[in-house]
Amino acid sequence: MNNYDLVVLGGGPGGYSAAFRAAELGKKTAIIDDNNLGGVCLNWGCIPTKSLLKNAEVMDLINSSSDYGISVKDIQVNFDFIVQRSIKARERLSKGIHYLVKKNQVDFYSGFGKFIDNKIVDINGAQISAQNFIIATGSSPKSLSNINSNSDKIVYSKDIFSMDTLPTSLTIIGAGAIGAEFAYFFSSFGTKVTLIEAEDRILPNEDKEISTWLEKAFKKRKINILTSTIAENIDDEKILISVGVEGNSSGFGLKNLGVEITDNNHIKVDQDGKTNIDNIYAVGDVIGPPWLAHVATAEGIYVAELLCDSSPIKIDYNSIPNCTYCKPEVASIGLTEESLLEQSINFKKAHSFFNSNGKAVAVGSTDGFIKILVDDSNHILGAHIIGSNATEMISEISVIKSNNLTIDNVLSSVHPHPTFSEAIFETLLQLK
Repeated sequence: MNNYDLVVLGGGPGGYSAAFRAAELGKKTAIIDDNNLGGVCLNWGCIPTKSLLKNAEVMDLINSSSDYGISVKDIQVNFDFIVQRSIKARERLSKGIHYLVKKNQVDFYSGFGKFIDNKIVDINGAQISAQNFIIATGSSPKSLSNINSNSDKIVYSKDIFSMDTLPTSLTIIGAGAIGAEFAYFFSSFGTKVTLIEAEDRILPNEDKEISTWLEKAFKKRKINILTSTIAENIDDEKILISVGVEGNSSGFGLKNLGVEITDNNHIKVDQDGKTNIDNIYAVGDVIGPPWLAHVATAEGIYVAELLCDSSPIKIDYNSIPNCTYCKPEVASIGLTEESLLEQSINFKKAHSFFNSNGKAVAVGSTDGFIKILVDDSNHILGAHIIGSNATEMISEISVIKSNNLTIDNVLSSVHPHPTFSEAIFETLLQLK
């Protein structure tokens, strides 16, 4: 029986990041996964969907080509090619992760791991042991009890990659990030899209001004939006369900070990990612929100360094960026204005609109704004961006907030012109 310092169950961002970091720090490490390495993020989520969304962006640009003095005629869409392009992107990156597994001398076991006890895992009849384990098995989409899940109409985000034709009509249930991204994608190619949300606005976790702005942008795209609505009696060709996820904690023998699991199948952990079993840890989607690949990565690295006595830096969960890759893009960090008001926290706010930004005007992407909220000592409480390149610009705010910098710290730096990001500088300047 092979014995390891660390065995990781799950080869997604949290899992492979933990394994690679532990190996770098000298631990004998293995990964177990019954699918291609990369998890949902690389194989069905973050990466292939961004490939799809790039095609939608190109389609938008073609449709607006006359604004740039270019006439395009006889547009033809090869939907199967679009899907295959996204699959090629994920396959290329998956091969890259397998290369890194070999480079870091991490052993990979293909199969489904099940705990025999807290020291031994069985993989399809073969057994390996370890001093410590990290569970990084991710999550799966939730279903809806009031929707017939056996209907051929029902699809989840993963099923998009097995489609070979565009649906003529599509209802999307759930207007969070996934729902908004696919609403944008399918509407770009002419599908009649209805977006249904049980809450009172789309992207309900974002700042209200952001949600309102995106709703107006979506309505211009002729997306039918129904908020404060429970979905039922849907007649569209396809129904995409995107109402959240639950943890993949079943089938690994965790209950037999006594590992505590919530009603939503998430594994309970303490502030260091440790379960109630001393040598078993968990990271990423399987422990609950925020269900973000970059959070899983950070958690995986943190736990690996903790197990290697490498003085890990605590994760600041108040400074986690959120990104939605529709058009216009949405990105945010920290608290919304609504939450600040609810908590009676004093704040100042400022906006900069992209219709007065030089780069945005020059390239014809003026839709959106930046909103920044600061406290009395000029530290950032929250920042909210909607517009072109929002998901790239939020990184600057993340660095500022994570390092507890003030406005003065940022204003001493020079931002290049013309850029979208100089709007961050201009917004902060208003708050000085």
